[in-house]
Amino acid sequence: MPVYNNESYINEAVDSILNQTFSDFQLLIIDDGSTDKSVALIKKYDDVRIKLVEKDNNTGLIDCLNLGLSLATGKYVARMDGDDISVADRFEKQLAILENDQDIKVCGCWLKTFGDKEEIIKHKEFHDEIVANMLIHCSMTMGAVMFERKAFEGYSFNKEKVHVEDYDFWSRIAWSCKFYNIQEILYLYRTHNTQVSAVYKEIQKQGDVAIKLFLFKKIKYNAKLYSDALITKMLLLNKELKLSEFSGFINWINELKQVNKNAKVYSQKDLESVLKIIKRKIFYKVYFSNSIKGITKKWRLKSIYKLDFNDALWVLNIKRRQIFKSLFQ
Repeated sequence: MPVYNNESYINEAVDSILNQTFSDFQLLIIDDGSTDKSVALIKKYDDVRIKLVEKDNNTGLIDCLNLGLSLATGKYVARMDGDDISVADRFEKQLAILENDQDIKVCGCWLKTFGDKEEIIKHKEFHDEIVANMLIHCSMTMGAVMFERKAFEGYSFNKEKVHVEDYDFWSRIAWSCKFYNIQEILYLYRTHNTQVSAVYKEIQKQGDVAIKLFLFKKIKYNAKLYSDALITKMLLLNKELKLSEFSGFINWINELKQVNKNAKVYSQKDLESVLKIIKRKIFYKVYFSNSIKGITKKWRLKSIYKLDFNDALWVLNIKRRQIFKSLFQ
């Protein structure tokens, strides 16, 4: 559990673990060479379950994660970040899932953010839909999971995947074990403007695309025809877009669906659902915003003929018709 500077955050995080309804565990706290009062705060706790590991130098989150995995000795390991809070029965409920279904090796949950913003993050429940949704975003939260330690043997966090290390990790391990997310809020995620997801947002976007490409390529589509450059450009939509590139993207989506029917890399139902979300997100940016360079009235008119009937209907939906018309004026 990485330790942060704010003293109240540390106490809230540690207390939420020590006060779990399931109490038979060791609390391994890794201090990443902190220079504040973090260590002193931890040492004030009189609880034999706490094991504090003090590192001489700050080597970063990924090193701490790998160190934690190497030091853990229990049958199961639960993760938590040092400024978050676990609901009191989180361990009890996650342990019950893992013990009652031997096929499930990783158990997550829903999250509620607090601090700068409040929202509920609802991860998908079952393995097939979790994995398919990884094509859109990281659908398991590392800080909120409990997992069987042996299932992770041979795996480690990639030091080259800074700021996207958890997404990268799940993208690799998902093919060797089964995931599950409890459909209940068991983890409170603190948000603030100094956290990694806020400070390194653009870096994370680039890292996310590389992971998505890795996951898409498992379908083994024609990577020569649909280049990494094309797919990256369409997923980011931060450069001038040519009509031929948009058309290529539509054809790529169709190929993914067709190839996967035989390859069965992803659940076909879940894959098609995810691809629809990806398409609609891109269509919205293309047709209902002016944020992409190179898109004109003429461009949009021509592009409509590249769509299949259902997609064209979505774009021309009566509820959006007024917005659509205004973009052509």
